[in-house]
Amino acid sequence: MSATRALLLVASAVLAQACAPPTPTPEQVYEEASRSVAMVYAAEPSGRIVGRGSGVFLDRELLVTSCHVIARGKTFLVGHRQKRSHARLVGYDAERDLCALHVAGLDAVAARIGDAAAVRVGQRVYAIGTPEGFELTLSEGLVSGLRESPAGPYIQTTAALSEGSSGGGLFDREGRLIGITSFVYSSGQNLNFAAPVNWAAALAVKASGAASTAAPEVELPPELATQWRHPVLR
Repeated sequence: MSATRALLLVASAVLAQACAPPTPTPEQVYEEASRSVAMVYAAEPSGRIVGRGSGVFLDRELLVTSCHVIARGKTFLVGHRQKRSHARLVGYDAERDLCALHVAGLDAVAARIGDAAAVRVGQRVYAIGTPEGFELTLSEGLVSGLRESPAGPYIQTTAALSEGSSGGGLFDREGRLIGITSFVYSSGQNLNFAAPVNWAAALAVKASGAASTAAPEVELPPELATQWRHPVLR
């Protein structure tokens, strides 16, 4: 290769890098992604809270959360920022522990959907949820593994999760939703898992037809209210 051609290739690479849009900062990712994340409560008819977690809006009035967050409740409440609204169960995927709720009256926006199939070990990710009741908490980490299960592959991450994080969002460096945070393997160190977003998106499409007020009420199978063990850990 001639010296002139080599210089031209270097110059082209530098120019392409200069013209590429900058990677969003963590602050920018949070500013956008947090608009689609909410906290979720499940209660008995008496009003006693029996479940607490997080959820992500995949459409303006359709939120996906982990079923184990709401499985013991009869009524559901979703909160975003300073607003709260009652929600209605409109669909579920019991095998993958994903539930869809219809909720209106909140200033949330739908998350931008990423490509779970493109997720690679080592890429940086952000988790946003309600760990221990602290609404819209951000944690940062890496994809630390892709784990097979009977239900399909789960995303393993070092982004910190705690009780209450279940049902929250796992976002890539561009602020796109790539997973629904699902559970923590508490016997180890920093072993956290998320269901790939394509499962949640498929459920949202299926549940969208039941979101109308005329649709019959959906109820979870009673067995989901018992202690549930994730397929990755079986």
